[in-house]
Amino acid sequence: MEPLPAQPSLILQVGFIVLSILLVAMFAIALRSRWVFGIGIVWLVFTGIIGSSGLLSVFDSTPPRILLLLFPTFAVTIVLGLSKWGKHLSLLPLSLLVGYQAFRIPVEILIHLAAEEGVAPPQMSWDGINLDVLSGASALLLFPFVKRIPKWGILLWNTLALCLLIWIVGVAVLSFPSAFQRLKPDNIWVTYFPFVWLPTIAVPAALIGHIAVYRKLLSRKDQQTENKH
Repeated sequence: MEPLPAQPSLILQVGFIVLSILLVAMFAIALRSRWVFGIGIVWLVFTGIIGSSGLLSVFDSTPPRILLLLFPTFAVTIVLGLSKWGKHLSLLPLSLLVGYQAFRIPVEILIHLAAEEGVAPPQMSWDGINLDVLSGASALLLFPFVKRIPKWGILLWNTLALCLLIWIVGVAVLSFPSAFQRLKPDNIWVTYFPFVWLPTIAVPAALIGHIAVYRKLLSRKDQQTENKH
């Protein structure tokens, strides 16, 4: 089992816990579903227990155990985004779907703090090669003006922001101490509680949000409804 390179501060740990719970609550409210909230809490508990157990921080297998959790998580997220739940999300106002991605700003602040404390590898913060904070910042800036921006402009923004998300996921994977590692220092911290919620809660939350924007923009009927309002 690979140990954390440094002891995380209390504010860092609490920050990840609070943000993850808020994300689950936001989706439950958006979908008006107690089931979503219940399933989200179960997922938080399940991944939290696995992260606390140390099972994910063992990298002597190929693929690493953490990937056996992450790849199915991302696959299920895509399926959910294309399901009726994703359809319900796409019925929200486009401005909310765009502005929602601003949650990536506090996520990136926490990642930066983790890197400063020596918990996260520097390449995963904005001081390294992670530019995902631009997605959150641009979402915040675009939010008040979404209705004035042409469809192609939002599609372009959504695609670029999704690419930044995929990029940092790739950076994280290539930083795992495994046979296919290409970046140093090692990325260990996301295998521990509560930081395991970064790839299992925050990343899926951003991904399903992007899918909802695509569904919103590519649905002609919903576009007509949006324009009437």
